[in-house]
Amino acid sequence: MRNQLVFAALATILAAAPAVAQKVPLTTVRVASGLSKPLYVTAPPGDFARVFIVERGGDIEILKAGAINAVPFLDITPLLITSDQEQGLLGLAFDPNYATNGFFYVDYTRAGDGATVIARYTVSANPDLADASSAVIMKTIAQPQSNHNGGCLQFGPDGYMYVGMGDGGNSNDTGAGHTAGTGNAQDGSKLLGKMLRLDVANPPTYVPASNPFVSDPLIADEIWDLGMRNPWRFSFDRTTGDLYIGDVGQGAREEIDFEPAGSPGGFNYGWRCMEGFNCTGLTGCTCNGIGITLPIKDYGHTAGQCSVTGGYVYRGTTLCGYDGTYFYADYCAGRIWTLKYSGGVVTEFTDRTAELAPGGGLVIQDVSSFGEDAAGDIYICDLFDNEVYKIVPSPVLVDCNLNGIQDGCDIANGTSFDANNDGIPDECQCPVAPAVYCTAKVNSQLCVPIIAFSGVPKVGSALPFNVTASEMLNKKSGLLFYGQLPLGAPFQGGHLCVKSPTKRTAVQNSGGSPTGLDCTGTYAYDFNVLIAAGTDPNLIAGNAVYAQYWARDNGFAAPNNTSLTDAVSFTICN
Repeated sequence: MRNQLVFAALATILAAAPAVAQKVPLTTVRVASGLSKPLYVTAPPGDFARVFIVERGGDIEILKAGAINAVPFLDITPLLITSDQEQGLLGLAFDPNYATNGFFYVDYTRAGDGATVIARYTVSANPDLADASSAVIMKTIAQPQSNHNGGCLQFGPDGYMYVGMGDGGNSNDTGAGHTAGTGNAQDGSKLLGKMLRLDVANPPTYVPASNPFVSDPLIADEIWDLGMRNPWRFSFDRTTGDLYIGDVGQGAREEIDFEPAGSPGGFNYGWRCMEGFNCTGLTGCTCNGIGITLPIKDYGHTAGQCSVTGGYVYRGTTLCGYDGTYFYADYCAGRIWTLKYSGGVVTEFTDRTAELAPGGGLVIQDVSSFGEDAAGDIYICDLFDNEVYKIVPSPVLVDCNLNGIQDGCDIANGTSFDANNDGIPDECQCPVAPAVYCTAKVNSQLCVPIIAFSGVPKVGSALPFNVTASEMLNKKSGLLFYGQLPLGAPFQGGHLCVKSPTKRTAVQNSGGSPTGLDCTGTYAYDFNVLIAAGTDPNLIAGNAVYAQYWARDNGFAAPNNTSLTDAVSFTICN
């Protein structure tokens, strides 16, 4: 009775409280370790089952179903020079039409002379392997020094590919190969110290006709913006299209630059006569002069800070209260911050370093890059222990949708609350992380199928919660079993991990060769579509679901004529 009174009092307090948007506290979880100098994380558009990790030495790894694939997606190690820590395989971007054309693009420093190479590759018939022989060299840009190579590649909302180029190295943008009196960043005839914009469908120049300087004989056609020292990491807000650039400073200031969506380009961010908001006293432009675009935020080299790592504006669905929040970091100090930028004003600037510490003996220290998956979740690359972390909500109670009902819960302490005000504390309704459980005792004669998931199972979500199966026998129809109880029973020589009563949803796998005699088939099912349909009264917020794929291996006698994956368990979120 006392517990009921406590929860009733809590409900009264929540109902009386003003509707103020709450931010769920954050934390990080390690999703990959044992890597070799991870520099970037990304995913193809619409691919919710995999993330791709760029390693400086020349490999692109695939993280799938919680593990790194045994064979890299691409290995171009022999093509690279990596003698300087700012050299190597530095960038990766998937074509907006990757699902149909299989194109992706890399930025690396070439063996021998250290020149920047921007190349296109194509995926092979195996979606987890690139065709290493498919390279098309799009641009080669000489580098006078080994550092300040930039290397970030991003497709903008306009469909063009943007390339960050450092000023070529050396202090004050001077030295061999640099333009006397101005430095490369202010010399329009040089591609160094610039943001480039390329039309990947327009060889051999790859220049969009709408680039801002195509009619200026003194400025290279590829240039979109000028005046950068080393735009190591930049990104586009996937909702607004705004561009955020982390431009690494020299000896005094680090800066975050901003360019609004729909800009015609041609911005000058001031290096080398400006570093952050500071005047350097160097020639090449007029400090704070007309035509100079100032950063939206800068910071000094105090407390070990020395190199900004630009990040992403959060647009996912799992971090309650953070929509529109920009994450960035300092590499040297291991500090991570967030801010919001709107109407020319920075608000909600917050140091998140302690909050995002993973704990358990793990530490995030050398933040080389942030990354974003297809669902909009944000990752952190850490060179300290060669790991990748994911930013996730800390499991605590918060009212995410401002309806007076707390949507999260303290998983560790098993906190419950009375969501429907019936005087009885309910089970935790929080977004418990989905997990793979139950060994199916796979009995397939040909394949060893794998189950995976991505996204969040959520009522009313516009984003998918994909339950997928790979390495299935190709071109075979199958079923997705699901139910509200786990721990099933022996089934056709294997093990059904979903306890009766079960429901079955027919699916057709795809991919692989047309013969149907290989293990390249895949199943994919968006469970959020089924939740939204409302046809199953059990698929409501707070209910647990258990799901597993089944398919028949035709041609084999029972009981060895079926394939069963392991199962996925998840709780539907409100």
